[in-house]
Amino acid sequence: MAAPVLAIFLALSTICLVDALNGGFSVDLIHRDSIKSPFYNPLETTSDRVTKALRRSFDRVNHFKRNSVTTKAAEADIIVNQGEYLMNISLGTPGFDVVAIADTGSDLIWTQCNPCSHCFKQEAPFFDPTKSSTYRKLSCTATQCDSLQGSSCSSANTCQYSVSYGDESFSNGDLAADTLTLASTSGRLVAVPNMVIGCGHNNDGTFNEKTSGIIGLGGGKVSLISQLGASIAGKFSYCLLPISETGISSKMNFGSNAVVSGPGVVSTPLVRKSPDTFY
Repeated sequence: MAAPVLAIFLALSTICLVDALNGGFSVDLIHRDSIKSPFYNPLETTSDRVTKALRRSFDRVNHFKRNSVTTKAAEADIIVNQGEYLMNISLGTPGFDVVAIADTGSDLIWTQCNPCSHCFKQEAPFFDPTKSSTYRKLSCTATQCDSLQGSSCSSANTCQYSVSYGDESFSNGDLAADTLTLASTSGRLVAVPNMVIGCGHNNDGTFNEKTSGIIGLGGGKVSLISQLGASIAGKFSYCLLPISETGISSKMNFGSNAVVSGPGVVSTPLVRKSPDTFY
């Protein structure tokens, strides 16, 4: 079963990935009902938020019952249809803010892009790859194209991706590489060049208007975690606070910061399984 989705909000200054990872780095995780979330409704009480969270959980269980044969699709559907956390990253040069649903049960990082032949409604502007000096489409011979399930080759010899989910949500577009920027709780930005992303030109499904795509944190080759790879020694961890803690951010830690330790600390390990996307 996919773990809860996560949220990261950007800070101000940028440093290179190597410098940031010397001591590891941490980012904020924002619950969808947090005061820092675009979903936040100040008129709701804590009881209202808990009731809605329970209702979402029941909806997920019912979805599993309807889709018990297609386990992989059902896991992905939890994230697309009922995501609890948002992630705000920056793509391109200059950076363009993207708010997307993040998921430890899927791999590809993708967002809606211009020109869009068919897109679901979102409040924020679409990412325009022509305005990024570091954006480049990947060729059909790229190893990332070959390793991505559902990829195909265009007439221009560029790699096309296609992903779908159990609730019939989907995204299709160009597989590309660009600079991706993450925030750290130190107040500095961590810029990572040549990250594999999906630039979606044909997307639809049960996405909320506050979101624009998916951030994959799974174990597959094109996930955020796998692409950070050796630079974080494959380590990441997160701690999620109770729903009632609406004004306080949870944390996600990378590299040496991801080691869980201290008096009375209890953790649950993520164990790799097959297929490698899932923990």
